[in-house]
Amino acid sequence: MEPNLDRPPGRDLPAAFFDRRADEVAPDLVGKVLWRQGVGGGRLVEVEAYLPSEDPACHAHRGMTPRNRAMFGPPGTIYVYVSYGIHLLLNLVCMAQGVGSAVLVRAFEPIGDTSVMLANRGLSAGDVRLIASGPGRVGQALGIDLSLNSAALSVDSGLSVIDDGCRPPVEATHRVGITSGRDLTLRYILPESPYLSRGPRRGREVNR
Repeated sequence: MEPNLDRPPGRDLPAAFFDRRADEVAPDLVGKVLWRQGVGGGRLVEVEAYLPSEDPACHAHRGMTPRNRAMFGPPGTIYVYVSYGIHLLLNLVCMAQGVGSAVLVRAFEPIGDTSVMLANRGLSAGDVRLIASGPGRVGQALGIDLSLNSAALSVDSGLSVIDDGCRPPVEATHRVGITSGRDLTLRYILPESPYLSRGPRRGREVNR
C-alpha cells in the first residue's frame, strides 16, 4: 500500500517569521508542523536557540567558515551540519542575512502516515515515540542530507514549517548535549511531551 503523505492543512511560515532573534523565534516554533514532502513530519515539541554573539555554543560565535556559511544566510534558510561525523542536524536560520543565528530542531511528535519515517529510522510500527526524539533522529527520519544546506524553506526544497493554529504551552530550560553556554535557558519545549529527546521536562513558562 502506498503511504498517504498528504500535506497537513495550514499556511507555510514566511521568511519574515524568522527575521527575529532566535530566542524569539524558537518558542513560537513549538507546536508548528515540520513537514518534508514525500516523507512526512510532525509537530515540533523541542527546539534550541543559538545566538550570534553572546552564545559560545553558537557555530557563528567565531565568525563565518565554509562549514557554517549557510547560518549567515537570509532568514528561513536551512542550515544542515554533520555532528560527530554521523548525524545530520537540521537548523533554521534566524535574523538578518550576515548575522549568524539559528534554531536547532531537536524533536517532533510524528503525525499522519509514519511509514516512510519508520523505514528511514529502521524502526517497527510500535516505535513511533523513537522516530524523532532527538536531533540526529530528526535528520534521519526526514532523510535530511547536505543537499538541503543553504536552501530556503519552500515548496522547491520540499521542507516547510506549517502553522495550523496550534498554540500549546511552552517552557524554557537549559540546553542539553553541549559544554559551552550550558547556563543559558535557550531550549524550548512542550512540557511533559513523551516525544522530548531527554533532559529536564519542565522549565519556566514562556509568555508568548
